[in-house]
Amino acid sequence: MPEAHRQHATWTPERLLEWAGRVGSETHDYVLHILNSRPHPEQSYRFCLGLLNLHKKYSKARLNAACARALKTQVWRLAGIKSMLEKGLDKQPLLETKPDLLSTLEHENVRGNKYYH
Repeated sequence: MPEAHRQHATWTPERLLEWAGRVGSETHDYVLHILNSRPHPEQSYRFCLGLLNLHKKYSKARLNAACARALKTQVWRLAGIKSMLEKGLDKQPLLETKPDLLSTLEHENVRGNKYYH
């Protein structure tokens, strides 16, 4: 078996989760979600190894913040996390709640829900 194939076989879900836990709790939760989202955990190894590769370029704090943002915004692609890190979105605060536009819409031409009953 080629060396690259043997190295790939050494990765397990437990080992990936252990690495993610050392980066931070948000990264651990993100990797756990990715591992559980596939029918077979082995299908998500490449994604997780891509995160590991990003860890070589960005700090633990930044990668953890990007994973936290990805969890809240439901970004499940590695390109999305990489884009967040490149654009510095991990450093910006994430708005917790979205304004409810329909409840604040008041206008004389807008019919209320009582109009239809």
